[in-house]
Amino acid sequence: MPKRTPTIRPPQQERSRASFERVLDAGARLLEEEGYEAFTLGEVSRRAKASIGSIYGRVKRKDDLIHAIHLRLMDEMEAEAATAIAASEAERLPTHELIAEAVREFADSTRRHARLLSVFMHRAAVDAAIAAAGSAASRRVGRRFEDLILARRDEIVQPDPERAVDVAFRMVYCTLTRQIMYGPTFESDRAIGWDDLVDQLTVACTFYLLGQSRSDAS
Repeated sequence: MPKRTPTIRPPQQERSRASFERVLDAGARLLEEEGYEAFTLGEVSRRAKASIGSIYGRVKRKDDLIHAIHLRLMDEMEAEAATAIAASEAERLPTHELIAEAVREFADSTRRHARLLSVFMHRAAVDAAIAAAGSAASRRVGRRFEDLILARRDEIVQPDPERAVDVAFRMVYCTLTRQIMYGPTFESDRAIGWDDLVDQLTVACTFYLLGQSRSDAS
């Protein structure tokens, strides 16, 4: 269960924690399948096979539970980012491959959680708690991305390496999350598949940061 849930009365016993995890799992699946408007505590209760009274014993309203689901997702994605590329692996990769791996790992995590992320990204426009928590988590994931690449700052051709790597992450983050929210043809008539888009983002980041394409670096 996520740690930062002031509106949740946390369960203390192992059995209660396991039961509430089932509630969070059921709620996440309901959001993925039906979206925010169809989300009710009654339906979560039915899916989790937990009494409605036990759920109200932890939350006051549905948004409290939705916030807990969101924080758990953010924690999971941060954990994925933290363990995506081991330090020993990062050290042996050429810089152009390290950039590609950093882009790919972020893209894989984002795609893995795409349906739930889409719900929360749209909801963030009207829910300040989700917006704030999502922004904070994204910044932490971004710092992990940036730290990996800035370890090779001497190879970055831009005059301000910190700013350049920040821009590279923004480019990857904004492009991929926008596709999750609106699909592949929102801003262009050309439908670019996810894998192709990730590949082209890798090319763009490598050329921007290193002044060379992957073929040049090979």
